[in-house]
Amino acid sequence: MRYCNFRVYISSVVIGSVIALTACVGPQGPPGPAGPPGSSSGGGPPYEWVCTPISIPKSGGNSAIDLSIFNGSANAANIAVHILNEAGTNLAGHNIPGTNPVAQYPGQTGNNTVALAAKNTLHVEFQVAQAQIDPPNIGTSVHVTSDNPIAVGINIQWGGEFPRPCTLLPK
Repeated sequence: MRYCNFRVYISSVVIGSVIALTACVGPQGPPGPAGPPGSSSGGGPPYEWVCTPISIPKSGGNSAIDLSIFNGSANAANIAVHILNEAGTNLAGHNIPGTNPVAQYPGQTGNNTVALAAKNTLHVEFQVAQAQIDPPNIGTSVHVTSDNPIAVGINIQWGGEFPRPCTLLPK
């Protein structure tokens, strides 16, 4: 009889432990997407996006690049596009190495911006530099700023199409 009571006791402890251990665990699986930033995150304007890399080392040609900026807000957005070399120098207005006829990097200088109406897309087209010609003037990244929420994507046409989204720069 004592043995039977002991078995019932042990069984109760084991079953109770299993229930307790599994009751606190929710459904398992991959985590869902992160929610929007809280009010103390500093996630407001200026919104900054980065597209990198935009150079094709030893490509020997000037492939086309199409940068697309969509203004998702209900208001006009003030946009600045900066094409930067590896040292962070803004190359707007500089000659793109290897282009024939000579072409310049597009974009804004200083604090200049361009207006983009609500729900509109701005296309900025330019060419990839020939990296072996003039390294200080090789664009390596595109930095886009806005005072309203935007989305930024880039397509580099080299041996096919390489469309991809750019990355929102965390604050």
